[in-house]
Amino acid sequence: MLRTNVVGSTGSGDHLLVLIHGYGADEYDLAALGPVLDPAGRCFTVCPRGPIDIEPYGGAAWYDRDEQGVIEPASLQRSLLALDQLVETATRERNIDRAKTVIIGFSQGGAMALALSLRDTTTPRPVAVACLSGMLQTPDWLAYAWDREDWAGPTEGFPAVYVQHGIHDPMVTIDRGRRTRDVLASHGVVAQYHEYPMQHEIRPESILDLRAWLDAVLTAA
Repeated sequence: MLRTNVVGSTGSGDHLLVLIHGYGADEYDLAALGPVLDPAGRCFTVCPRGPIDIEPYGGAAWYDRDEQGVIEPASLQRSLLALDQLVETATRERNIDRAKTVIIGFSQGGAMALALSLRDTTTPRPVAVACLSGMLQTPDWLAYAWDREDWAGPTEGFPAVYVQHGIHDPMVTIDRGRRTRDVLASHGVVAQYHEYPMQHEIRPESILDLRAWLDAVLTAA
């Protein structure tokens, strides 16, 4: 079970918003974004902590990598299962339709958000997913929905996708954000995509665009 910062909601909270932190951060890192992105309180917000503690520096991660950046498969799969269970439990306890979930992740958390939302699964997909300064991880062993023989592009119930990235990001370079956009598009998943003159961070202008996107998603839902 993942350690979780339950931010909650000051409004109806009839959607679930999951904010997934990046490498080296924790379950409190993105908590302040909840009320900023959703001032009307339409979402019940939770912020999980990655299951891998980073020693001796503190913070957490979602998966292990070697020095060449190759992902250790079992670690990512365990985190996907744990996040899936988190969403299932949170929606059940709050009596929220699982299809009214929004998943937003930063950096490594963005990779987790995309994998959780777009993988080949029988569970209901979230209504929307956002990847902030992150990347789409596509190892051969990770099955996305578009790998199915019957895949024919976005269908009813497929999440809205939002990707934003800093042009001057020294940690997850801009080419990885553009690759994420392009790979998604090659499979028929057209993401709303934004670039900003920033580094590996979230700036006020990027938050405003993300909030506008989320508001549109929630209004349409």
